[in-house]
Amino acid sequence: MGRADPRVMDAPNGRLSDLSSLRRSQREAVGTPVSLRRAQQRATGLLLAAAVLFVAMRLLVDGDGWAGYLEGAAEAAMIGGLADWFAVTALFKHPLGIPIPHTAIIPRRKDAIGASLGEFVQDNFFDPDDLARWVADRAPAEALGKWLAAQSDAGPASGPALGRLLESLVEGGHHRPIVDAAVERADRFLVDNYEVLRDRIAEEAPAYTPKMLDHHIFNRLHRGVRGVLADMAGDPDHELRLRIDAGLRRYAQRLQTNQRPAARVEEVLARAGESLQSDTALQHRVDRWLVSAAGLLARHAQAEVANVIGSTVARWDADGTSARIERRVGRDLQFIRINGTLIGALVGLAIHAVKQVL
Repeated sequence: MGRADPRVMDAPNGRLSDLSSLRRSQREAVGTPVSLRRAQQRATGLLLAAAVLFVAMRLLVDGDGWAGYLEGAAEAAMIGGLADWFAVTALFKHPLGIPIPHTAIIPRRKDAIGASLGEFVQDNFFDPDDLARWVADRAPAEALGKWLAAQSDAGPASGPALGRLLESLVEGGHHRPIVDAAVERADRFLVDNYEVLRDRIAEEAPAYTPKMLDHHIFNRLHRGVRGVLADMAGDPDHELRLRIDAGLRRYAQRLQTNQRPAARVEEVLARAGESLQSDTALQHRVDRWLVSAAGLLARHAQAEVANVIGSTVARWDADGTSARIERRVGRDLQFIRINGTLIGALVGLAIHAVKQVL
């Protein structure tokens, strides 16, 4: 099998995503956050104050002396405030409901934004080398040993808990990147150890068979196994994958209902936790394996993560997407309006001063 490209697999999130979606919907049903409304009111109030000051200066004074400076500042403040109001509003909707070109940017381009966000996360947060370094810096084997020891101290519930966790992972398809990594690692093992395996098969073959025949049989077997791995890598519904899924489901059920395998799992976990905390050499070996596994999982998960983000955003309603984003960042954007009004006032003062000098 050649090096498999990252694939986008259709893996429904199942109960975990349903629960998270329900919680998000409950949070968003509350409406516009108080902090956002207050920020909008402050920005709008400052713009209205500038407008009132401008009208007052025009109607009540002749614009000479200090009144000219106030009038110029108020006029420029209105321009800056209105321009930034238009810019901020145009991100989420059509200003005043008028379908001006290049407005309502987020509702109109939400699919492209979702795809770009997925690519950004894929390229910057799931880089295999970066993730491997992150794992290596945290001494994962020792931390895993402490966690396993704590789980064993918690009592007999760890076996059923592991069973429920395993069942949830399988039902949601979250174990598939691990299977992908295992398939690739198995293929890499066959490639890297070709000569060792070939010579070992030749040694175990009967003495009367020609070495050329032994090598021919081994090559056929080697190609056949790699062919099966290639089929598994390219087909998410491959028969062997389905058998792995079924086996994991059965074992998850056994962990939840049968005390024997649960007790054995707990005993193994306790021993593994003790070894990982006390055996430095084992820690180093496990650390190297976990770092390597993190890199493999990241490479296989990159495309899946980007696909999940892009497809999730694509399923959102356009107006709902705009509302979600505005709830998150709208308060900060209102400070752009406030700053635009204030900077406009300062620029108006400066321009009026230059006019007086000239």
